[in-house]
Amino acid sequence: MVLWRRLLLVSCFCQSLSPAWSLAAENLTGSFETLRDNGEKAFNQNNYGLAERNFLAALKTLETEKVPAKDPRWARAYKNLADLYELRLQSQKSEFYLEKELRAREKALGSENPQVLACVGKLARFYLIHNNPLKADRLSGLLLRYAERVLKDEQQLDAHFAELQKFFDNHKEYQEPERKLKQARESAEKVRADNHLELAASLDSIAALYKEKSKYALAEAMYKRALELREKALAPGHQALAFGYENLANLYIAQGKTQLAQPLLQQSLEITDKALDFKRPELFSRLDSLARTYMSSGNLSEAESLYKRALTVMKENSSAGSKDYASASFALANLYMKQGKYALAEPLLKTALAINEGIYGPQSASIIPLLDAYAEALDKNSKSAEAGKIRHRANAIRGNTSACNKGSDSAANF
Repeated sequence: MVLWRRLLLVSCFCQSLSPAWSLAAENLTGSFETLRDNGEKAFNQNNYGLAERNFLAALKTLETEKVPAKDPRWARAYKNLADLYELRLQSQKSEFYLEKELRAREKALGSENPQVLACVGKLARFYLIHNNPLKADRLSGLLLRYAERVLKDEQQLDAHFAELQKFFDNHKEYQEPERKLKQARESAEKVRADNHLELAASLDSIAALYKEKSKYALAEAMYKRALELREKALAPGHQALAFGYENLANLYIAQGKTQLAQPLLQQSLEITDKALDFKRPELFSRLDSLARTYMSSGNLSEAESLYKRALTVMKENSSAGSKDYASASFALANLYMKQGKYALAEPLLKTALAINEGIYGPQSASIIPLLDAYAEALDKNSKSAEAGKIRHRANAIRGNTSACNKGSDSAANF
């Protein structure tokens, strides 16, 4: 009886699905555009099986109609399948169609078209993520050489414009040609700037992956080229330049090259300081990074000055209860602790602790480092009884955290 009911339920369920399946089958006929649109609609609705069938059928129409290799629809078809398979973690299939997309775009647009270069960057990132360094390095090299050539050509073009401008400055009778030259230059610079920024973003994202893999030489080359492209495309105080300086600085910090990082962080902080206030997290983050490089190189007075300035400005901006204010207080307290200035460190630690308790709660494991540091400062300031209470509290939180972890393990085992 139970088996009969189950069979009946399965039968009803299958019947309820049949209209959808028949509709899907109907959708698999039509033009490339119809099939592609149906596939993209299914993809956006997370119906990946239906999306795959439509995308493959769209590709089949191009093959059946013997569409010329330069037709841009080939690249679109390959891209749809590559994106689908990457989302479904089918990396071999995704790689196959990404490579076909790149070849199709090269045939349609030429090897140095911005869309083709974006595709090169995408494929290089894919290779790095999926541990194919040889292929990734080859494509990264192509992008680097292209960026170098673009910057060199731009320098020559600027020299030509300068020569023409010099001529017009000496021949005022040619006002109309001069006006047209100015228009042409402005138009060229706009297009060039857009292309530079797209290429810089691609280089940055690849460099970040090389940094993760500790391939610092390649990461450095790509970050530097990206920064050069941005410097050509943007005004000197643009925020995107601050990110470029910060990226390269963080790469040097990862290698312990703090002396190289410092001037870059100074430039990044200077740009950010002019554009943002201390309510924005970027500003304190960059200030903190610079202060840490000063500390690591033994320049404690510069680090202290930066943290003091941060605290002063945040007070003026009514940010004295913020997470960044707590971080700055903790950082300055640690600096004083290293110098044996425990009397100065104690109130800063108390403030940082109070703010973090308000944010995370008084029993959060995240406040343990603050409790430990505060207890040490109290001890050094001959406040042993109070220090003991703080240590007891830290140990109690540790015990609760440990018990929770054991409980989770037991539940998982059960």
